[in-house]
Amino acid sequence: MKSTTKAKIWFAVGAVIVVVGIAAAVNAVTEKVETLSMPTLSIEPSDMMPAELTPRKAQYDKRINPEPLTAAPIQGERIIKRSGYTCSYNNERRQANYVAWALTKARTYGENKREPQFYEDPTIETEYRALLSDYYNSGMSRGHMCPAADNKWDTQAMAESFMLTNICPQTYTLNGEDWEHLESFCRRYVRKNHTVLHIICGPIYTSDPARRRRRRLYVPDKFFKTIVCLDKGDERGIGFIYDNNEEMHPMSYYVRSIDQVEKLTGLDLYNKLDKKLQQRIESQAKLSDWE
Repeated sequence: MKSTTKAKIWFAVGAVIVVVGIAAAVNAVTEKVETLSMPTLSIEPSDMMPAELTPRKAQYDKRINPEPLTAAPIQGERIIKRSGYTCSYNNERRQANYVAWALTKARTYGENKREPQFYEDPTIETEYRALLSDYYNSGMSRGHMCPAADNKWDTQAMAESFMLTNICPQTYTLNGEDWEHLESFCRRYVRKNHTVLHIICGPIYTSDPARRRRRRLYVPDKFFKTIVCLDKGDERGIGFIYDNNEEMHPMSYYVRSIDQVEKLTGLDLYNKLDKKLQQRIESQAKLSDWE
């Protein structure tokens, strides 16, 4: 083989080596840049709540956020106090027995918008904690007990209203229609009357065994909400029971007395009130008194 031919071959081989080397170097630099600019993110749902919004001790302000009235103690419950609500939590069902809060006009105003996502509750052990994955492809919506719109006054309260501690599985129709109508009614009432409403609501299970979706998600058969106003000389109370289905009815269809709600749920609601007052307002069931 002539020396000129050998030289050409070696030149070609050298060129290929140089090109490959440059390409490898470019890829290495690119990977380094991507690694620096796009760090791997944890997708654990319990890590999604921003650090500055992790649960804090509830602070009550009589003008904006009074301490809520609750129910008598329930065996096995966990009382969880958040900025905007108190939750009686059920470890077995991984949902609330009930959620209680005191709604004022001031709570319904503010610039804090709805959260873009829901959060798991990091204060509850994983085995007893509701998971975001429980709701995926379950056919159920994530229904607020204490509504987001009742927590506009505070960033922390708004974020905590999206914790699964405050959420129960509802049909999409109930969550977006009749249940929401009652939530809006309560906000209109406190704005118009400049008063405080003590609200307790939660799931009701009548099926035996309880219905479940995706193994871990217990589905309530009904929901209750009770409302008490303690304006001096104008104390009043009312209850509501909603079926967790696709039906739609006017608010009057769901009206019950608080006594009727207690009989169905087994709860002793507003038990810290004076007994005579409690008996009087818990026997009422007149929607016309609230219009």
